[in-house]
Amino acid sequence: MEINKLTSRAILTAVQQATNILVIAHKKPDGDTLGSNLAFTKYLLSVGKKFTSFCLHPAPSHLAFLPNSHLISNDHLTFSQTFDLVILLDSSNLEYAGVDKLMTALRPGYKIINIDHHVSNTMFGDINLVIYEASSTAEVVYRLFKDWDIDWSAGIASCLACGMITDTGGFKNPATNYITLLAASDLKSKGANIHQITKQALGSTKLNNLRLWGRALERLRDVPHYNLIYTWLTEQDFTECATDESAVDGLSNFLHIIKEGKIIMVLRQSKVDTIKGSLRTTSNIDLTKIAEIFGGGGHKKAAGFSLSGRLECNDGQLIIK
Repeated sequence: MEINKLTSRAILTAVQQATNILVIAHKKPDGDTLGSNLAFTKYLLSVGKKFTSFCLHPAPSHLAFLPNSHLISNDHLTFSQTFDLVILLDSSNLEYAGVDKLMTALRPGYKIINIDHHVSNTMFGDINLVIYEASSTAEVVYRLFKDWDIDWSAGIASCLACGMITDTGGFKNPATNYITLLAASDLKSKGANIHQITKQALGSTKLNNLRLWGRALERLRDVPHYNLIYTWLTEQDFTECATDESAVDGLSNFLHIIKEGKIIMVLRQSKVDTIKGSLRTTSNIDLTKIAEIFGGGGHKKAAGFSLSGRLECNDGQLIIK
């Protein structure tokens, strides 16, 4: 559970010296980026720091239970303020966070702290704390706070537990390791209700989301030569099921139950001209090498990519245009 002491001290010093801090969660937020962001902002509140929490998109409804989620701003005018410290959580680069253009409006003189766990991280910060073997960015923040010996609260513990739970699919995917489980146990002792968080963050979904999953399950295809199982979802699927991209969250992890194939791939239409691919494996295959072929990245066991094109389904067959 060791953390780089010099990096840890450098981040703490930067936080202590800052007068106005911007804390950023990535666009289309998941439980890890939101949990990490809100845990950090609760810490800043506890030490009396002035800050703004920002995310390009609102928190999804199933994560609205997180403490202080209402404090996250989506207002682009946030970037017209003066900040001397910007902290990005769970983003491999500024574009992934969705703030690459927005940050050009910031007045010069700020320092960037980059806290993440993605192998594809570009080390874009002035200070970078990126731990590839960590299950989640929440686990990285947990290690950081442990090193600082902060005054823990149930709120901070709950936010970090949510990040770990959602990024490991309830401690089921290969990113889970003994450090993750020790951290989760410690967070429970600090007030995090692991059962309740799991139920709220992972244990409920909407009927329309299940209808969408039904289409993806019906289309599952097996490519034995490449040890690949894949499926796809078109723009028409999202429209007819009256749902959005967030409905796909968890589908790739769920498909781990399939015995055939070593690689799971879910393709979905993200925008009019953009296809997103999600890759998962429980084998020793390094998915980052596959994702990088398409300009993507991620982790060895969980990676993703985007490419130009359109997905269509014709007589049950996938067509990419």
